[in-house]
Amino acid sequence: MKRDKIIAVAVMALTFAFCFSCANTTTPPMGGIKDTIPPQLLKVLPDSGRVHFPIKEGSVELKFNEYVVLNEPLKNIYISPPLSKSPETKIRGKSIIVSFPSNLDSATTYTLNFGRSIADNNEGNLFGAYVYPFSTGSYIDSLMCSGTIVNSQSLLPVSNATIAFYKDHSDSSLFNTLPSSIAKSDKFGYFLVRNISSVPYRVFAFTDKNNNNKYDPEGEEVAFLDTLLTPANIMRAGLKELIQVDEKDTLTAMTRPSELNLYLFKEDPAKQFIREAKRLQHRMAYVKFSTPEAKVLSVKYKGIDSSSLLKEFNIRRDSLVIWIKDTSVIVSDTLNLEVKYMKTDSLNNLSPFTEDFRLVYTRPKRDTQREMRNRSETGIKEKRADLLEFEMKADATLFETEGIKLIFPSPLVQFLSDSLKLEYKAPRGEIGKMKYKIVRDSVYSRIMSIMPAERVLPGYEYTLRASTSTFKDIYKQTNDSSFVTVKLPNDNALSKLILDIKGAEGFYIVDLTNITRDKVFRSYKINKDSKLEFPYLQKGEYSIRITQDINGNGIIDTGNVLLKRQPEKVRLYPLSDGATIITIPESVELLQSVDLKSIFK
Repeated sequence: MKRDKIIAVAVMALTFAFCFSCANTTTPPMGGIKDTIPPQLLKVLPDSGRVHFPIKEGSVELKFNEYVVLNEPLKNIYISPPLSKSPETKIRGKSIIVSFPSNLDSATTYTLNFGRSIADNNEGNLFGAYVYPFSTGSYIDSLMCSGTIVNSQSLLPVSNATIAFYKDHSDSSLFNTLPSSIAKSDKFGYFLVRNISSVPYRVFAFTDKNNNNKYDPEGEEVAFLDTLLTPANIMRAGLKELIQVDEKDTLTAMTRPSELNLYLFKEDPAKQFIREAKRLQHRMAYVKFSTPEAKVLSVKYKGIDSSSLLKEFNIRRDSLVIWIKDTSVIVSDTLNLEVKYMKTDSLNNLSPFTEDFRLVYTRPKRDTQREMRNRSETGIKEKRADLLEFEMKADATLFETEGIKLIFPSPLVQFLSDSLKLEYKAPRGEIGKMKYKIVRDSVYSRIMSIMPAERVLPGYEYTLRASTSTFKDIYKQTNDSSFVTVKLPNDNALSKLILDIKGAEGFYIVDLTNITRDKVFRSYKINKDSKLEFPYLQKGEYSIRITQDINGNGIIDTGNVLLKRQPEKVRLYPLSDGATIITIPESVELLQSVDLKSIFK
């Protein structure tokens, strides 16, 4: 009897488990072949290409063969032209329903772009970047415009940038009105503005970080086309611009036709003001302005004569350092700084303005007991109070062209060049002295370079020695003896690249970089035809980045939308096949001819 009860209970448990597994249809079966097929679109209501679409309370339904999900719909789904309120999406069964909380404009062609937002519910297989065109009028606009957008300095593609076409040609349209048509760039920086008409457009692009479809200069980057654009290309089935491209299919993606090239940059702020003022050292303060080329009328510390000060702007003139150079002046831990400068007022005009800052110096805490213990254990003497500590920077790959850089914490008043020695040591041990020249930085008085004045040789060691008291700064601090050594490679596997540059009219910056342009191996500044050498190169892939330095200041100046000024042009040197990546093998000397006129035409 007991055994019969046990059997009955077991049968009931198995029956319950079987029924539960049948009812739980949301749980995927264990094992089996993994689903790799994306969802299939069965029907669209109303049909794609619908005309006379309702202006109010219209909706679009996409029916699939399986349950789907939406990935980041606010980011990936957008409508062109944009509305004051974004489309609303919801999932009902195996369908996606899109509704429009804002009224649509009459007689207007729209495109509803789903991007890569649709995937199946189980495995996340992505549906294609679907686009649904429709019109509230009697026809659908059928023109298009393709292009690429890249960062103006790195020239790397920019994804998810908003490309905006405006029928309104006023300067304020970019900031205050919604675009007439938009598109988003993909991971390759490629974009396609669809279903537009044959009218002149102003073309902009911006990184729409707050998704308001307007350019906000404070936090976003921008690009613009110099001239008005009237589209002429008709959308037809089979065009390369319209094909679906897998993100992994780089070859197909890069062969798509492109009409426009846009270069994204960050504008300098429009309003001039002081961002911050602080003490960086006991006898030095720092003032940071919001924009370059700050117009400073006067700077002074209250209670300290202005003749005791040394002022130094950076190259962009957006920061200022003020030194108290007179060591007879007693400096307290609190200084009152007064800066009179041209500040942007409420009417956006520059007007004289005086700003006061109370600058407090916080002395670094010292662990005296720990310092004494360290000196006892290591035998190192305590640093003298008037010690001038400075940096000697040496890089073997840059030694021939840039020498050894000396960076001091404060400006110098004394430099005994006879106490500075540059020596060489040959691979076989011969030692000798080498002539050098001193190149002072054109902006910062605290920086100088010691350049070899004779031919440098592979495999040699070069040592720069500075005797005690070679340098004295404005605080009467002097250096201890110091040295730095750099050894040039003597590896037969290393290669050399030589650029024979022609057509140099004006100033240019030539950089040898890695292919992601975030590392510069060697840089030259030229203003005439030159032969530039890039020695000691390991085998690998490189790019040559060339900047048209219009004002010759050695930096890449940004653009300005309202002034219609593009950023200074940066381009990559192209090989004969158009590729911008140079593959350098081992043990070669590679010569490339560069025609700047063809690059910057």
